[in-house]
Amino acid sequence: MNWGKGIVIGMATFMGFIIFLVVGLMTNRVDLESEDYYKREINYQQEIVAQENANKLDAKIEIISNEEFVIVKVPEGEFTKIEMHLARPNDQKMDKLFKIEGTKSFLINKKDLQKGLYTVELSYMVDNKPCLQKESVTI
Repeated sequence: MNWGKGIVIGMATFMGFIIFLVVGLMTNRVDLESEDYYKREINYQQEIVAQENANKLDAKIEIISNEEFVIVKVPEGEFTKIEMHLARPNDQKMDKLFKIEGTKSFLINKKDLQKGLYTVELSYMVDNKPCLQKESVTI
């Protein structure tokens, strides 16, 4: 075999590898953290203030995970407009939104959720001040 054939075979192999990588990477789905990313970025200071308000509270909402359920315990006090957003970082279709009203204990059956990591955002009002708690839960 001469040099010309070796160079052509090497270039063809390299080009085939690059095409394989491009096709493989283009078929993977990539979800954004949220569709309204820029709108949330503009309101980020409000999010920081809400987290500070939650950190100042004596009693916070607890998230407990056992074998069967994810339990949300609301302490005594004036917690209103409670919303819990379960966000799956790798698949936006698995995100869940729950509104918690009229109860001090809220259960989510783990059978209704796919196994994996979820980011939990609890937003609520206490004394007309917005509060936000963020945690991670593994199902």
